[in-house]
Amino acid sequence: GEQTILFTDIVGSTAMYAQRGDPAAFMEVKRHFSELFPIVAKHRGAVVKTIGDAVMASFTEPLDALRASADIHAAFHKDRADSATRLRISINTGPCIAVRLNAGIDYFGQTVNLAAKLQSLAEAGEVALSCSVFEARGVRDFLTGKRVEDVTYDSKALVAPISAKRWSCF
Repeated sequence: GEQTILFTDIVGSTAMYAQRGDPAAFMEVKRHFSELFPIVAKHRGAVVKTIGDAVMASFTEPLDALRASADIHAAFHKDRADSATRLRISINTGPCIAVRLNAGIDYFGQTVNLAAKLQSLAEAGEVALSCSVFEARGVRDFLTGKRVEDVTYDSKALVAPISAKRWSCF
């Protein structure tokens, strides 16, 4: 079926591990998970899995994923003094293959792959979203008046470049 897939990634996590050491860096990653998971749930999403410091979540509605993104960036804002964690987020919506693995559900396919790859278009405090998300019901209205720019994801693995949007939340 169709799902909206959201990925988060801690910006600078490799440097954080190098500077703080594994135990301290992992504690910061774990703390960020404890804040992020409830935000996803609040917006009717489900955390599918963590991949290192990244989170993969699924939503049935693109607007819910976008609202979750806004709340996630609000929680990890640039002026937050008690945590240096800043995130980049990417979102794509489309058909997915759903499978039950390790007592949970996971998603596969081009929609998931593009959602992950779009992260390369975002920096801290930004959300890269596919045009399918941007054109979904309510999304354009939600983003009216916000800083949104056209961007392109290009890869040798793709037949043609992919048009996308980048929303700067800060």
